Amino acid sequence: KNSFGKAGPASKDLSSRRSQFSHFESRLRWVGLGLVALSLVLTGRLFYLQIEQFLHYRTLSDENRIAVRPVPPPRGLIYDRNGQLLVENEPSFTLELYPERVADTERLLDRLVELLPTVADQRAAMQKRIRANPPYLPVTLIQGLDSEQVALFAARQHQFPSIRIRARSRRHYRQGPITSHVLGYLAQPNQRDFRRYDPDLYPPGSRIGKMGLELEYEQALHGKPGQRKVETDAFGRVVREVSKRPPEPGRNLVLTLDQHLQEITHEALAPYKEASAVALNPQTGGILAMASRPTFNPNEFIGRLTSKAWSNLRDDPDEPLVNRAIQGLYPPASTVKPILALAGLTEDAVDTQTELTCNGSYRVGQDRHTFHCWRDEGHGDLTLDQALVESCDVFFYKLAERLGIQSIHKAYDQFGLGRPTGIDLPGERGGLNPGPDWKRRTHGDIWYPGETVMTAIGQGYTEATPLQLGVMAATLANGGFRVTPHLVRAFQDPVSGDLHYRKHERDEVSMSPSENLDLVHDAMRRVVSSIHGTAHGVSGGAVPMAGKTGTAQVVRIDRDKEEQLDPKEKERRLRDHALFVAFAPLEKPRIAVAVVIEHGISGGRAGGQVARQIIDGYFHGRD
Repeated sequence: KNSFGKAGPASKDLSSRRSQFSHFESRLRWVGLGLVALSLVLTGRLFYLQIEQFLHYRTLSDENRIAVRPVPPPRGLIYDRNGQLLVENEPSFTLELYPERVADTERLLDRLVELLPTVADQRAAMQKRIRANPPYLPVTLIQGLDSEQVALFAARQHQFPSIRIRARSRRHYRQGPITSHVLGYLAQPNQRDFRRYDPDLYPPGSRIGKMGLELEYEQALHGKPGQRKVETDAFGRVVREVSKRPPEPGRNLVLTLDQHLQEITHEALAPYKEASAVALNPQTGGILAMASRPTFNPNEFIGRLTSKAWSNLRDDPDEPLVNRAIQGLYPPASTVKPILALAGLTEDAVDTQTELTCNGSYRVGQDRHTFHCWRDEGHGDLTLDQALVESCDVFFYKLAERLGIQSIHKAYDQFGLGRPTGIDLPGERGGLNPGPDWKRRTHGDIWYPGETVMTAIGQGYTEATPLQLGVMAATLANGGFRVTPHLVRAFQDPVSGDLHYRKHERDEVSMSPSENLDLVHDAMRRVVSSIHGTAHGVSGGAVPMAGKTGTAQVVRIDRDKEEQLDPKEKERRLRDHALFVAFAPLEKPRIAVAVVIEHGISGGRAGGQVARQIIDGYFHGRD
């Protein structure tokens, strides 16, 4: 201080420095507190992320590097009754696209077609599948790549990081068109399929049964998919397999079908444009052969069937996709006369000695409408067995008047005519067993006497499938038991090989006494063996057979189809259908057959020849 007691310059400077230091110290303290607080926040956040949310973020991390891929189950195989393989699974290669990994699918497909020119015709179908597929699921672009295509793509795969080559199995039908209507085919599932089956069982690229046994036994054949967890790199390439749950293979089917007899049946129908035939075991109902023409090759549906090819097949006026054996409806014609004979004997409308006269025609009803016999000059006086042998229409017109439509309707129903047989195939049609109640309900009209006599010879409103006629023949052959026809004999466990057999189902038909059936059997034998029989032209052969001919009138052609026909084809389609039912041998029959040849004119010649080939083929080489 100076002499006046005031502080000097040095003292003021020191005070200023002390003030500045105190201010700095305060700031430093706040900064330190802030750093401590920030550290606590960071530590807390790290604790939350590393400890509290550990499982959540590990899952997200795993999802980025762990891919879950479904493993398709091996589809069940199909064998014939003798263990011959009918349907197998062949190795196949496909290209799968992962849509979320590509920005411009149009450009991608252009480059793919440029690399593989042979798939250019599939480009539109590929684009359609991509648009219909969820972006987070892989979509199958191309199936059935050959070894050259696989090698070519593999060499350039680095240019297509969003596409992978997948090894799969594909269906192969060894007999091709010979068994197509029985076995069916596979195709990609659609939304309609997923209303019936669980979508989780069908990973991308799966196929589903669309017809025949493949559809009927889809659940048994398909199995359950497995799962692979794999670790992938940034490009989606598999680094290692993390875990695997194997798929459950589908069950194998062992059929009642005889592959050799199926080939014979198919060949016997080859001369005819539209025809079908069924052979079955009359004791069990097991189908031995079932063929329908025209046919198709189910192997064409595996992978590369273009939309144009499918349209051509679907819109073909000859309907190759229709299984005529269970979906074709025809007037049974005179093949039903053995049933009328049994009904007449059972109802005491006639007996074995009753004679009725045929003059070539017969007048029926109040208006005395004339109904003709197939033989213009008539057959003269005939007993029941003779009327069956010569297939006299007038005899059965008169028998029908004695029986009445209700008894006829009951007899047809007992033998299974006009209703589904219950075969294990989808799409079976029922046919029609008409009567007064049906006509009143559907036509609003009464039943006329003339309709009764037409029904008695299998014409008029009556409709049946070839399989129904086969069941009718089997019922006659086995002594009066209506069998339930079936194709699957047993299910086989694909791992253990154990077989689980199906039970046979059949219902007894009232035809007492047995002498009535003996008379009908003998008459059906003479249809073939007698010189007066309508099928005498197919007598002989390896084994004697009993049979019954039928010739069904064609009354009209569908108008829509008529416009597509040339004059020659139109003339052909106005010819009568040829029908024939048979069984053999005469004692303890082992095979029953039904044949329908559209526009074949003569049941005895065309239908009988086919039945003879089938029966001879069945017994060839057998005891």
